[in-house]
Amino acid sequence: MRAAIAKERALQIARDHAAGVPLDHPDYRLRFELSGRIGDEWLFAYRIECLKDIPPEEQEQFAGAGGFVVSAKGQVRDLSAPMFMEAQRKAETR
Repeated sequence: MRAAIAKERALQIARDHAAGVPLDHPDYRLRFELSGRIGDEWLFAYRIECLKDIPPEEQEQFAGAGGFVVSAKGQVRDLSAPMFMEAQRKAETR
C-alpha cells in the first residue's frame, strides 16, 4: 500500500475537483467536506447548499455521486451514493 498524501494536499485536490463539477442551477452551490480516510485514500462527501432562504422541503432535490476519494497518487474517483455510504462506514475520521 502506498502512503497517503498529506491532508492539506488532498484538500487542495478536492477543492480543484469540486470547482470543476458543474451544477447547473443558480440557486445552489456544490461544496464538499472531508469525511475521513480509508487506508491511503481521503474520503470526501459532496454537499449541495441552497443559496435561497427557503424551507428544506421546498428545495430542489439532486441525484448523483454521494462523494469521492482522493488516492495516494492524487487521483479523484467519484463514488455512487451506495458506494459512498459503505466507504463512510469504513472511514477513519480525522
